[in-house]
Amino acid sequence: MHVTLKFLGQTDDQKLAPVKTALQQMISLEFVSLRFRGVGFFPNEKNPRVMWCGVEASPNLFDLVSAIENALKPLGFEPETRRYVPHVTLARLNSARQVEKLVRAAGPLTSYDFGAARAAQFHLYESVLK
Repeated sequence: MHVTLKFLGQTDDQKLAPVKTALQQMISLEFVSLRFRGVGFFPNEKNPRVMWCGVEASPNLFDLVSAIENALKPLGFEPETRRYVPHVTLARLNSARQVEKLVRAAGPLTSYDFGAARAAQFHLYESVLK
């Protein structure tokens, strides 16, 4: 499981070294505090494509996201236009089959507290959807 800070999309291998160099410059003097609370669906419960767990984070997570956006813009990565919403993707829903049951079952969990964590580092990795 992970909290995405910046989605790069399909990226040419030649850009990886400059991206890694830019990201290595990101330093936070404090841990990022995370609280995992509630589940929901993107874009909404009527047309769910992604089931997520909400993340309440300390302000320095948002500072880090902003610094990453600024560092990667000169490398050709456009800044995100949508407001950053930290979350953990629990499932990608490709089929309407049984989705209504899932949405109903998730109802009591919309504000459930799943616990907390502190993060001291982040990683760049490739995600392959199957």
